[in-house]
Amino acid sequence: MTLVVGVAFLLLTYLQVDWDRREALRQHIDDMQNLSTALTRQAESTIRDAHTVAIGIQRKLEMSGYGAENLHEVLEVSRAQLVTLRDVEGFTVVDAEGRPLLTTIQEPSAAYNASDRDYFTFHHVTKNHGLLIGAPIQSRITGQWVIPLSLRLNDANGEFAGVVLATLYIQRFVDFYQTIDLGSEGVIGLVNRDGTNLARSRLADQGYAFSVSRSPLLRIINEDGVMRGSIVLKAMTDDVRRIYGFDTSAEYPILVTAAVSEEQAMQPWRNRALQTWALTGSVLIIFMSMAWMMWRALGRQGRMEARLQAMHRSLTSANHALEIIAGEDALTGLANRRRLDEMLQAAFSSTAAQGQSLSFVLLDVDYFKRFNDQHGHPAGDEALKQVAAVLKRHAKRSADTTARYGGEELALILPGAERAAAMAVAEAIRADVEALAIANQGSPYGALTLSIGVASGIPGHDMQAPADLITAADIALYAAKGAGRNRVACDENSD
Repeated sequence: MTLVVGVAFLLLTYLQVDWDRREALRQHIDDMQNLSTALTRQAESTIRDAHTVAIGIQRKLEMSGYGAENLHEVLEVSRAQLVTLRDVEGFTVVDAEGRPLLTTIQEPSAAYNASDRDYFTFHHVTKNHGLLIGAPIQSRITGQWVIPLSLRLNDANGEFAGVVLATLYIQRFVDFYQTIDLGSEGVIGLVNRDGTNLARSRLADQGYAFSVSRSPLLRIINEDGVMRGSIVLKAMTDDVRRIYGFDTSAEYPILVTAAVSEEQAMQPWRNRALQTWALTGSVLIIFMSMAWMMWRALGRQGRMEARLQAMHRSLTSANHALEIIAGEDALTGLANRRRLDEMLQAAFSSTAAQGQSLSFVLLDVDYFKRFNDQHGHPAGDEALKQVAAVLKRHAKRSADTTARYGGEELALILPGAERAAAMAVAEAIRADVEALAIANQGSPYGALTLSIGVASGIPGHDMQAPADLITAADIALYAAKGAGRNRVACDENSD
């Protein structure tokens, strides 16, 4: 009987330790997956913001030409955008020979030339009009290590006319990643899907630009098509075995990996396992105290499970609160850019299925930088709140979505609204903001006003993706600004 009790007790102990091990490992896997997803969305948002401005520069130059006046206007608009794009070093445009036409960073040296850069060579020989995310480079203007985002420029005949370049500070990513505690051997990496490391919380011996194209993780993503998941493997860079969580961007060829050392992550479980086995040995040696020790262990286990459940409930509540915060702009109370993208995708799919029109309204506060310079940023924030309140009043249907697009730009999604209705809503918003009579001495109108671009169409018929609708509204917004501001313009290709 004593042998049976001893064997049963050892078996139960083994099962408990093994369950605890699997639970500890599962928790670390979930944590790394969730962290990599959040960081992928953050990197995606940073690249999208810079990409949007670069597209605007590309379209403006290709449509209006490369004259001095047009270049100056593009430069001023780009500088204004940089006020809110903290992770962007700047925007540069070079001609077909690699010489600078404009840059928001600082005046380059007379010898500055980008014709030997990989991104310049790519766009020169490839007629791809889309975004290229290049390997990290050291800026020839500031000396900073940056991630280059580039677009090809064409002339009127479709021939190569130069490159639009946006550069992201690598150190901003590194500093942010290093604020996340993953232990002394944990690592977070932003990687291009071709294997090029773009940013890393722990600088590798190879420096900023090195490739992990032969990594098993990339083979899982690129060959097996697994876009999000986890893997435990030994790193190519330092031979440390880690628990990796990864998530890829559906919009850009990037992914973020978050990893914690398996040795460090599982050390608390090892400590618990040693304690459990020591307790079991003591119980087996001191058989007479077996019942007492067993009840004590069960009581400890119950309290531990209760604490874990309480912690899980607290974490669930905190995650729910973070989901709400993550979708709302803190200043205006409108949806933020991430939520805007989600709602626009949902509206696009819904109206496409029903064959209805979808309208997108893009609003920009005129001469807002001058307003901030004259009245200060607190006054600027208050003015944005008042404009946002006007926008909310005109989102009268439950399906209408208001959002802060970025900086002083706001947006409105109007599912089912055709061009005439959307134009009427836009004009009403413009008039109501002007009626606020918020003084702006930096504006020729003497008050805070809006320039508004409207785009409408039937998804799947007039446009193939939400980005087409945004681009059309952005072009209309540029037209409204070019026509003198304080007005509403509609994309001429809208329904």
